[in-house]
Amino acid sequence: MKYTIISELSAGSFGIIYEVLVEYEEDGKTVSTTKCVLKELTKIDTLSKERFEREVKVLSEVHHPNIVNILYWNVGGDAPRFMPYYIMEFLHGGSLKEYMDEKFNGDKNFVFEPTWAITMIMLPICNALALTHSSQVYHRDLKPDNIMFIDETKSGIKIADWGLVKGNAIDRRSLELTAVTSDGQIGGTPGYCSPEQWFVYNKDEIDGRTDIYSLGIILYEMLTRRRPSPYDIDDPRTLETKQQQQLQTSQSFISKQKSVDLPSKFNPKVTNELDNCILKMINVNPNKRHNSVWDLIADLDIMK
Repeated sequence: MKYTIISELSAGSFGIIYEVLVEYEEDGKTVSTTKCVLKELTKIDTLSKERFEREVKVLSEVHHPNIVNILYWNVGGDAPRFMPYYIMEFLHGGSLKEYMDEKFNGDKNFVFEPTWAITMIMLPICNALALTHSSQVYHRDLKPDNIMFIDETKSGIKIADWGLVKGNAIDRRSLELTAVTSDGQIGGTPGYCSPEQWFVYNKDEIDGRTDIYSLGIILYEMLTRRRPSPYDIDDPRTLETKQQQQLQTSQSFISKQKSVDLPSKFNPKVTNELDNCILKMINVNPNKRHNSVWDLIADLDIMK
């Protein structure tokens, strides 16, 4: 297999993503070509490399129709640059974030239909997570940017970017592999990241429920055009007591739950049952969310 870089798609602090043309050969002759995506790690330090290798491991071992396929990888890199990289399938439909922006910017009153959001987005994601969660593998960075449509018809999605994945080794070292700040805060995206992950006040509570929280934020945003804020990520009082919270239970932080409007206030098609389901998903107390993604599937399935 050979590849040719077509263009740079995006660049971040950890690496660069390229659109590439992959050539498959037999007996020295090209038999087919496929457009793919190449993700190259350019920040070569121990934590970044370990994080990259964890993502490669997950994508190479997990096979599900709603999880992006990895086709080839080389964690040692190719000469002369020797930058670790992997090649994954190219998804032609763009991200959910792009689709939401297109719809919201095109019509100031637009909100997604609950049935469409549940059937086309939420349940496929939940089904994929049911597979990974069964092996204690959690995504930990679910957001509209990481949900990709397979093609322009928007008839199917896949979850991408498993760089913050956490496996079944729940320890401080595992958490440090995804640290993105110097003050101990843990990787994740503000606004979508669960409070127990963002502040790491109880490492034992960072499990599948953190993915459920992120999904609840996404669903709320799709149905209302608004992203709720159940907790204050920049509360200086919270940051000042962060280290103490890591050594205590989460009870003191749970008391900081902020009031969140019912989704039905902004979308009359949201039922009382769906209101309650979403608020349960985004409760700052992990123990008050759905116990598992299987429980969430059961709730959503009767509302589609």
